[in-house]
Amino acid sequence: MKNKGIIIALIILLSIIIFFLVMFLVIVLTGKKTLFFGIKKSNNIIFDKTYSVEDINNIDIRQDTGDVIFRETTEDNIQVIIYGENKTDVDVNFNQNGLSIDNTHNKKFVFLNFGVIAKDIVVYIPSTYNKTIKIKNDCGNCEMLDLENATVDIDCDCGNVKLGKVKNVTVKCDLGDTEIKEVLNKCDIRADCGDIEIDTISIEEDSTIKAELGNVDINKTDDIYIESEVDLGKTKIFQNNRNSEITLKINCDCGNVTVGK
Repeated sequence: MKNKGIIIALIILLSIIIFFLVMFLVIVLTGKKTLFFGIKKSNNIIFDKTYSVEDINNIDIRQDTGDVIFRETTEDNIQVIIYGENKTDVDVNFNQNGLSIDNTHNKKFVFLNFGVIAKDIVVYIPSTYNKTIKIKNDCGNCEMLDLENATVDIDCDCGNVKLGKVKNVTVKCDLGDTEIKEVLNKCDIRADCGDIEIDTISIEEDSTIKAELGNVDINKTDDIYIESEVDLGKTKIFQNNRNSEITLKINCDCGNVTVGK
């Protein structure tokens, strides 16, 4: 009887594990924007302020749950709008070093994020902004317009990263896809689980792309040398210049690498 009870308990435990593994695979393989269940969007504005773009040397954002979205403005200023539940949840500091936004004061342990309210951060910024933007997001997507003169550094634990044209970009994404319109100077992109898709690589400095589990797809590049290493998967590189002084290193543990058409 005792052994029978242990067997039943193990079967139940195994069934639960299989269920969550299947749900995880469905979410990843179908490319759903929301990676976990139970997250609701807040429509309540808890912060809304505008700054002169000349006074912002850099932007540093820390977010626990919610999207970080950069949208274009034709005004010569930067507007920050934060959604959430309480004004005390967010800490915004503006000084000579730049603009710092910390939206991590309401962390709490929940099961699969049920009952969590997403506290989105929306930044309206001129496309001519040429300083540094740093984002650390625990759970949520990061979206950004064309910022051809900016340096962008994104660390995303769980969520998708979608960027327009950007001069310099560093991306570390643990779980989620990375999509970039164009890299103009240099990139350092690393993804633990998720695809990396870049329309155009126009780099002028050596760069790296690393994917542990996922595909790397680059539509077109400039006249550079591409050094690719794939442990489990296929490699298709249709344009490559071994004599170039600029090298793009692509490393993929499990997935396919495709460059060009």
